[in-house]
Amino acid sequence: MGDQDDVVDLKERSNAGIVRGMPLPEEQVLSRQQVYDFLVSERDRVRFCSTLNLTLALWFLFALSAWNHGNVEQVNRMHNLMRGAVEGIEVQHTVSADGGQQVNKRISVRNVSVMDEAWTWLADAFVPFAAGKDEHPGVVRTFNHVIRPGIQLRQKRVAGVDCPISPELKGYFRDQCRSDTMTAARFGPELYSSGDNISDNAFVSGGGFQVAAMAWNDNPQDLFFAFLRIGRIENETTGFTTIEGIERALELWQLSWMDTATEYVKASVTLFNPEVKVYTHITVKFTFVTGGKVLPEIEVRPLPTVVWKTGFDTFVDVCLVFCIIFLFFLNLQEVADRKGGIGNKCCGDFWVLVDWAIILVGAGLMGFYLVYDLAIAALDDHMGKLPMALSEVELTTTEPPPPVLQASFDLLARNEAIAEEGWQAQFQEDLELIIAVKIYHRLASFWYVALILLRFFRGFSGQPRIASIGRTVGQAASDISHLFMIVGIAYSNLVIGGFILFGAEREEWSTIEKSMMATISFLYGAGDLPAMYKIAPISTGIWGVVYAICIIILGMSMITAILLDHHREVRRNGGRAQPSLPWQVWTGIEDTIWKRSYDARVVLRFIKSRVNPEGKIYKMIPKFKPETKRISHINYDRLIKIFTVEDDGVAPPPPPPWAPVTKDSFIDEGIDAATAARLMAKCKATTTSTPQDEMPVMRLFEEFQTSMGDSSLLMNITGEELKNWIAERRVDMNNMEPRQIKLERLSHDIAPAEIVHGPPLETQQMLEAPGGGNQALGDDQAQGNTSLALGDAPQSNMLQIELMEARRIVLRISPVLTLRHNLLAGVDLDPRGIQLNLAWTKT
Repeated sequence: MGDQDDVVDLKERSNAGIVRGMPLPEEQVLSRQQVYDFLVSERDRVRFCSTLNLTLALWFLFALSAWNHGNVEQVNRMHNLMRGAVEGIEVQHTVSADGGQQVNKRISVRNVSVMDEAWTWLADAFVPFAAGKDEHPGVVRTFNHVIRPGIQLRQKRVAGVDCPISPELKGYFRDQCRSDTMTAARFGPELYSSGDNISDNAFVSGGGFQVAAMAWNDNPQDLFFAFLRIGRIENETTGFTTIEGIERALELWQLSWMDTATEYVKASVTLFNPEVKVYTHITVKFTFVTGGKVLPEIEVRPLPTVVWKTGFDTFVDVCLVFCIIFLFFLNLQEVADRKGGIGNKCCGDFWVLVDWAIILVGAGLMGFYLVYDLAIAALDDHMGKLPMALSEVELTTTEPPPPVLQASFDLLARNEAIAEEGWQAQFQEDLELIIAVKIYHRLASFWYVALILLRFFRGFSGQPRIASIGRTVGQAASDISHLFMIVGIAYSNLVIGGFILFGAEREEWSTIEKSMMATISFLYGAGDLPAMYKIAPISTGIWGVVYAICIIILGMSMITAILLDHHREVRRNGGRAQPSLPWQVWTGIEDTIWKRSYDARVVLRFIKSRVNPEGKIYKMIPKFKPETKRISHINYDRLIKIFTVEDDGVAPPPPPPWAPVTKDSFIDEGIDAATAARLMAKCKATTTSTPQDEMPVMRLFEEFQTSMGDSSLLMNITGEELKNWIAERRVDMNNMEPRQIKLERLSHDIAPAEIVHGPPLETQQMLEAPGGGNQALGDDQAQGNTSLALGDAPQSNMLQIELMEARRIVLRISPVLTLRHNLLAGVDLDPRGIQLNLAWTKT
């Protein structure tokens, strides 16, 4: 064996020529679209959801204040009690008594149909109701005291005109018809009276006194007043007592105080319940419409007299006022932060207008309670100065006055009665004014609740899933309005058709207003279709089919379809940031803890830096890890503008929505590292839970291009690896043939050892076999001059066995190496055409 050996080792070599990419550090990477959607959602949450706290406080305090001041339960109890008492009174009315046959009718206030029945109900039902029992005069239902003198009647009269009929009928029909013009002319027995000769002011407009009334009511000076007193008169002959109001009602009936010129008569009485401190104003109005029909109406208006019952009521109102003041300053701050002119600042945003409305209406509602308290106090003073009624005055002498003084006594009594009646008329006007203002206050309270509801919608705009509902309605408004045009036209024709077809026979279709309500009632199954069917079967069937198609199928179904379609589009365009409400609440709590804990650490660090290091306070304060200073406010509008994915056509086009965004992107925009990390974590938690349903075409193209580039780079790296591997294998293949030659040469040098003691029988037989190994090595090699001298010394049998095994190995690998050499010689080893995956077997 020479010193130079060309045979190389066949051990597996390391791929030194392979180019591998360096592993990237684990860093959170989000797309630009994810960041943009998250920033928009987070800005809305911070801007709008933060208003919910004040909105909830306003709503709760206002509901509590309305509950305290409304006395809804007591007022409703008084209303039902008085209305039920008035409506439950029934009396017997004589319709006719001609020919000795008396025809009676049981009437109540609800079924009064003619003027005589109205007089019967007033004289026999309403006056005794207000007068009470003999043992408790002027008391209704135990605790309700009637304010005297009793019942007030007000009549409105209209002038008469010639009826619009043909001249041929005027000779037959000689009466006049009523006009729409109000008249204050005298009538009845006072028609030709003047000055002091007036004996009954009920037939004179104004009633002989001055009353200040509300501007929207009829002028009292054009109305006619009459009073039904509830005092008792004792009959000296029989000893029985009669009620003055009954005698007065029968007198006015006999004098035709109500006639064909009467448009309406209002009978009103006021009661006071000292137990619950509530006034109750009862009004029964009989309206005599054209054609002779009488329309009775009942109004029962309870009026509480106590504004603040307890100190808790005052405390709630004070808290509500403070909330309104706080909202006022918040709105001023928002107006100051807005850009533009004064009009754009104050009224340029819908939510700003809503806040101004909440402030103004809330201030008006709170101010009403002060005015209401003062009005009730004035009303109480007015009632406290009422002189005692004449029916309650006891005469100081049993002898009648002299005839000379009788006229003076009568004049004095008459003047006192007029003054008392004027006071009651003014008292009822004032009471009706307070009741009317109270009604408007209740309406304003209702609309105030609607304004607070709008502010709730503002707060819910920061919750994407709730805001999508509002955006759905807003986007669908245009389509729904066009649908309402079609449905409205169909509905109008159904109303007019029902009015024409059924109005003459059915009360619910007798007017256009009632026809509209009757048509709507069919939508809820409350219509009387059988009654309509009896009038016109075929027309009713057609009307019902058209109603079902146009209103139910077209209207209701199309509204549902439009809302579903727009809601799907809103959800599609809503972005990937769709957190739930519980998640946002929990995130808000976490943000508060995260911010306040940092503030606490800053304060503790400051305290620790100022105290004595040897003191107890210094040792009590824990040692905190150093951290960077955090920003106090995140300008989401600026970040949204930076990470926008929409091209406005003015600025340079932004990166694509799928461009990566890391924490460093926020740090480059002035956000500290801790805040940037929290924003990235919240963005990932918000957007990854909502996968993207659709992929933009440009993003697909870019991802395909990126994937193809990565694949090309990987193929280049694989090609380099393959070249290196094949080059190493070619070196190994080139060394195989020299190695085979060397092994063959060594095999010729192997000779059998000299047997000293004699080999085993098997070994001796194998060695003595003809051509036992020399033929395999060739004749020339077998007769070589070189021999393997095993020495003269005796050798062990083990050495002989090892030599024989070596010869067998050489004989086995010799043809295999020759065959592999021949195969490899005919293979194209150019790696550029095909990727080879050769697995070499080591021998």
